[in-house]
Amino acid sequence: MSVRVLLLLVALARLGSAQSPQTMQLFKKLRVDLEEMKAERAMMMERLQVAEKELKRVVESPRVAFAASLGGNGLQKTDDGNKDLIYRDVLTNIGQAYNPRTGVFTAPVRGVYYVRFTANAPSDFPMSAVMYRNNAQVALIAHEGPSGSGSDTASNGAALLLEEGDTLKMVLWHQTQIWDNSNHHSTFSGFLLFPLVDEAPAQPDLDSELQELQRSLTLLQKENQEIRERLGTAEGALKNMTESPRVAFAASLGGNGLQKTDDGNKDLIYRDVLTNIGQAYNPRTGVFTAPVRGVYYVRFTANAPSDFPMSAVMYRNNAQVALIAHEGPSGSGSDTASNGAALLLEEGDTLKMVLWHQTQIWDNSNHHSTFSGFLLFPL
Repeated sequence: MSVRVLLLLVALARLGSAQSPQTMQLFKKLRVDLEEMKAERAMMMERLQVAEKELKRVVESPRVAFAASLGGNGLQKTDDGNKDLIYRDVLTNIGQAYNPRTGVFTAPVRGVYYVRFTANAPSDFPMSAVMYRNNAQVALIAHEGPSGSGSDTASNGAALLLEEGDTLKMVLWHQTQIWDNSNHHSTFSGFLLFPLVDEAPAQPDLDSELQELQRSLTLLQKENQEIRERLGTAEGALKNMTESPRVAFAASLGGNGLQKTDDGNKDLIYRDVLTNIGQAYNPRTGVFTAPVRGVYYVRFTANAPSDFPMSAVMYRNNAQVALIAHEGPSGSGSDTASNGAALLLEEGDTLKMVLWHQTQIWDNSNHHSTFSGFLLFPL
C-alpha cells in the first residue's frame, strides 16, 4: 500500500494544482488509500494493546509456591492452651511468602490459593492440625480422636480466596499432639492458582491517534512498520509463555489386591492410569519424570487393612525420601493416609512410590491407592 501511495503522490505532483479530472481522480484515490492505512493502524493498535496488556499480566504474575514439614522435631504436645506450629524444614519456597521462623504464610497478592496440610501422630491421644486465617478465623481442620495403639494420618486442603496481606498459620489445639521426623510426615504447603487484580481498562486516545495519522504519509508508514515489529514481538513472546507444556497424571494400583513386603523394599507400579497428559508418567515402571524445570504439585493416597503396618513412600531420583504416608497397626479394620506438596523439580528429576520392608498397601478397581501430580508453572 505504501508504494502505491508514493506513486500517487508523484503523479499528483506532476499534474500540479490544476483541477483536471485526472488530478481529482488521483486525489480521491489518495484519500481512499490514506483511510485504509488509518484503519490498518487502528486495527494493529487495538491488537497491540491487547497483546501487550496480556503479556504484562503474564510476565508480572507472581510465582508463589511453598511446602514445609515439621521435620525432625519428634512429638509436639500441648497440655496448657494452643500452640503455633512452625514448619522449619522447607522443601519449596518460591516467592518467599512462607516464613520458616514463624510458620506464617502471607499472601503477596489478592488471588485464589490452593493450601493443604497433613498431620501424623500416635493414636493413643487426640491429634489436631488447625489452619487459622489472620490469627482468628479457623479455615480448615484435621482432627483424630484416640483409637488405641498405632499411629494416625489426617489431611485437609482447599482453594481459598485470599486478600493481599492475609496470613495463614497452623495451630496445635489444647491437649492434642502431632509428630514428624526427617521423612516429612506432617506437612504444610500451598501455591497461587491465579491472581485477581481489578484494573480499569485502558482508554485509547483516539483524537491524538487521528492527529498523528494526519501528519504525513511517510511518518505513518514508518509508525506502521514499528507497530508490526512490536506486535510480532509481543504476540510471539506471549505465545511462547502461554504454550508451556501441559503435564498432569493420575494413576492407581488398581485391581491388584494386597501388596506386602517381607524382604526389602518394593517399587509400587500404578498401572491403572486415570490421566496422563504429556506422557511424563510411565505406567510400566511407575516412574514420573519431570519434562521441564518447574514447580509441580504431587500427592498420593494409601489404603490397607489396619492389622499390619502400611506405608507409601515417595522417592526423588531413587535416593531421597520426598514424602511419606505411614500407619502402624491398629487392630481390625482399614486405614487411609495421604500426603502431598508443591516441589521444585529439575528437568529429568524422577519420582516413584516405594513400599517399605514389612509393610503393606491395598487397592481394587475403585482406586483407593493413588499417585498423581501436575505442573504448576515452568521456571
